[in-house]
Amino acid sequence: MNDFTFFESASFTKNFLHKHYLTLETKEQASSKSYMNSYRFMYHIQHGQLYYQQAKLAPVAIKPMLLFYGLSQLLKACILKYDPDYPSKSSVLSHGVSTRKRKKQGYSFLADEVKVQRDGLFPHFMIKMFHMKPNQYSDKYSMSLLFKQLPGLKDAFDSLLSEYPFFSGKITNQIIAFPGVLLDSYHMTAERFAEYLVAQGVSHKINVVESKDTLCIHNVVSTANDVNPLFHFNDRVFIHAQKDDYLKLPDLMVYYLVLYNLSMICRYETEWWGERLHTLDCDEMPFIKHFLEIVEQDSQGALLRKLMQS
Repeated sequence: MNDFTFFESASFTKNFLHKHYLTLETKEQASSKSYMNSYRFMYHIQHGQLYYQQAKLAPVAIKPMLLFYGLSQLLKACILKYDPDYPSKSSVLSHGVSTRKRKKQGYSFLADEVKVQRDGLFPHFMIKMFHMKPNQYSDKYSMSLLFKQLPGLKDAFDSLLSEYPFFSGKITNQIIAFPGVLLDSYHMTAERFAEYLVAQGVSHKINVVESKDTLCIHNVVSTANDVNPLFHFNDRVFIHAQKDDYLKLPDLMVYYLVLYNLSMICRYETEWWGERLHTLDCDEMPFIKHFLEIVEQDSQGALLRKLMQS
């Protein structure tokens, strides 16, 4: 049973919103706002799930567009939990990001960039859902750097580009062991690295011990942060090989930014997109296809977890 199913009940949805609206500054309007927003909330979820269902059946040629609109609809439902007045102005209805409309000769998808706008859905959910400021870290993000936030794409970087963006760690008895060269790459001592992890919200207190060629991290008790530099994937933990590759962006933001660009390409750059879909001489399509698989498998669950967060 999909937990989104609970939101097919108007009474459950109204009570869910009412509970959270009581924690906001406008709590005196919690009852009326939850009543007004409950059906809109439900329809956003229903439409979002319809897009995801169709994306599973669709060919890769149109899959990015369906996934982008599915994610956007679910995000709009999630925003209503944090912002009972959404949309309070028309400017928040735009996508909130932009990309170069016409691709130049020799265009590379991995080198392409998206730019965050001042208004729109993306900056609005950054503020309301994650308490981040638009352009807090950057106003432009390359596809390659966004892909490097997803350890599920590690093998594609390793095999196709001979780039190795992650160190892989092993968890044993609540101790994470990384290769000792991690400290050289980060230009840090073990003590400084422990301070770095604490500052990034990995845990309240961490002990890092060097032992021969291994770096052992003790006392990792995750805090409530949505992001931190330790990525858990397939029973292993990863950290960037280069500290500057780490973007403090939740996966949902990464999914949105890349899907936006892909959806624009498959709609408006049909010649380039069609050529890439039908040629075997392209290292970028395995990245794109694998990314779409990750979004299909993870994005709804990630959004549901955020939605159910207290």
